[in-house]
Amino acid sequence: MSGTPLLQFLRKSKKAWNHLTDSPASLDIIHIILGNESCDLDSVVSALCLGLLMHSQGTRSSCIPVLNIPREEYALKTEVTYFLSKNGISEDLLTFRDEVDLAALHAAGRLRLTLVDHHALPERDRPLYASLASVTPDEPSAVAVLDHRPRDAVAAAAWPRDCEVVINVVGSCASLVGERILALAPELFDAQVADLIRGTVLLDTACFSAQADRTTPSDTAIVSACEERGTGHASDRSATFEDIIAARKDVSELTALQILHKDMKVVRGLPLPGMPLLVQDFLQRADAAEALAALCAKHLSDAAVVMGMSFSGEASSTLRRDIAVYSAGGKEQPAKTLVEALQKDESLQLVERPCALPGVSLFDQRNTKCSRKQVLPLVQAALSA
Repeated sequence: MSGTPLLQFLRKSKKAWNHLTDSPASLDIIHIILGNESCDLDSVVSALCLGLLMHSQGTRSSCIPVLNIPREEYALKTEVTYFLSKNGISEDLLTFRDEVDLAALHAAGRLRLTLVDHHALPERDRPLYASLASVTPDEPSAVAVLDHRPRDAVAAAAWPRDCEVVINVVGSCASLVGERILALAPELFDAQVADLIRGTVLLDTACFSAQADRTTPSDTAIVSACEERGTGHASDRSATFEDIIAARKDVSELTALQILHKDMKVVRGLPLPGMPLLVQDFLQRADAAEALAALCAKHLSDAAVVMGMSFSGEASSTLRRDIAVYSAGGKEQPAKTLVEALQKDESLQLVERPCALPGVSLFDQRNTKCSRKQVLPLVQAALSA
């Protein structure tokens, strides 16, 4: 596996970045492929594989996939560390957000940026919209945005007119990356790339679970294409899914604050962590209250929305979800507004549960088909109002 196209690309990418870091006066253009801030498996695999494709297309700029977290937080992404290691990708081949000064590259006119598995930048990064890469004849694989969630109109208004935007609502962004590789450079779709994409899609769709209801024809087609290349078989999809789920659920070595940061989104400054366990179980931890307060303090936020999820048994068994709204320092707003907005949306089917922890409103989410993708716009609208 040491000589695979992906590993060769990652070594070249790392070498190129180290060279540019050592030579800050360089005028080279850097094309960053940036995953989202949660740095989940879909974000990471999509960034790495799209970077490989763009590099293979003869671009004149150095293509560098970047994991959108500090390196010190990588250990929190237990399913990512497990699955990348399983596929021969070590941490030393990866580049992290705290190692790349995107603002300085942008100011120097050297940054070209592609967003993968997200398309809305947080406030601190909004000047970078101007660096979204436009497609040129010698870069047919370059995109400015490649995402699978509903379009954010505010973000869309900030995109440059000449950038290519591909947003298709599918179960996993890795499906879109896989489709692009098959269309433009099928020779890159080897066993390693196929295994990475297959496992990611199975995780994101809950192994094609009807209860999760996130699977589209694009997802099933790309997994079949992966299996045609000798990567797994339809009969062992559940085993692959369960292995990744087990790695994601293994938070035995993490503190409560680390669990909150494990899969984090930030909406207009408000933290919205997702957890591989139910919030009700998380709140039983002795350090839960302290961790929630520290989370809000770090983000200078008066509230947080925490989403929990749990599978019981095999992939086809019961999926459960719950949501909590936390009010920091006993402040009534914006927690009250958030609770009202979530309760008002009937699609979530929220049922309030008693909670002994001060400042926490806890709800069972009976409609398990609604994930954080559906909750994010509700939170965003509530904060805007």
